[in-house]
Amino acid sequence: MARKAYIFLCFLIINYTPTALSRALPNSRLRNEGVTSISPENFSDCFEFPNTRELIIDGLIHTHWNESAFAQLVGTKYLTLINGTIPMITFRSSKLSSLSVLHTKLEWFDVWPEKNPTLKTLQISRNRLQEVPSNIKYLVELTLLDLSQNELEYVDLQKLSSLTQLRTLDLSVNKIVLIDAEPQLRLNNLRNLDVSYNKLERFDAFPRTFPVLDTIRLIGNKWTCEWVDRARRNIMDRRIVTFGVDYGCNEHRQGGLCCYGDLVMGGTTEANGLKEGPLVQEISKLVNDLAENPMAAFGSDQMALELLTRNDGQDKILVGVKLDDVKVFLP
Repeated sequence: MARKAYIFLCFLIINYTPTALSRALPNSRLRNEGVTSISPENFSDCFEFPNTRELIIDGLIHTHWNESAFAQLVGTKYLTLINGTIPMITFRSSKLSSLSVLHTKLEWFDVWPEKNPTLKTLQISRNRLQEVPSNIKYLVELTLLDLSQNELEYVDLQKLSSLTQLRTLDLSVNKIVLIDAEPQLRLNNLRNLDVSYNKLERFDAFPRTFPVLDTIRLIGNKWTCEWVDRARRNIMDRRIVTFGVDYGCNEHRQGGLCCYGDLVMGGTTEANGLKEGPLVQEISKLVNDLAENPMAAFGSDQMALELLTRNDGQDKILVGVKLDDVKVFLP
């Protein structure tokens, strides 16, 4: 009786209901053990989680789900945090095989700086994540990474270079304008890639970075027709399966994808895009000046300019600029 009273003081409301549910995570097998679902409104260190193989926590309001919270999951291998408000997560667990964070208003996700030998699946979807965390490199056994439906604008694939077991990568439904990768980077086990519904004009890392890719989704972007023509040839040569077709294109549709600018037709171009002129020349000059000497390209009254960079060993490489709320990425 005293034990029950103690747990009651730790929570304002506890709604604990064992139930048999299917997996919330796509691309995962159905397990016979079922799922335990709880709906606590608040979380405190004195709460003991049910000893269950798979746990869904629905509607939790908690500022920072950190390593101490993960440590309280005694027997859980599959954890789903759904709905509610959890803006910050620091992942550290030697027991979890799968973590799903769905619609929790998550803005910041970090990984404890040590190699993790157990986590196979990470799904952070329908949240507010703005960048791929650098410490994701410690999740060396990941086979599936789903960062769909967030607010990503720039993705540096170098951050995934240590994920040698990664087979599926989902970056769909973000705001991505640039996916970057060093020429020598190879994700040698990646089979499935989804970059659909972003703001991409080019994807120069494709296909060289993905030597064994089986499937890809490209629809819903702003591809240049020149890039689409090259991508189609690579797709056919490599026999990669593509999913989805764009409809209602404003300019051209080539190989099932909307594309913009000059339409490539049999080795020639149909000049329906931007033509050479003073404006195009001025933009080209500004981009070149930025690449060579970014600060000299702007006057002293433009000190609100923020340089966007990525790390390359000891060096920082310029990838774009930000002025107020406007971001421009270099080609």
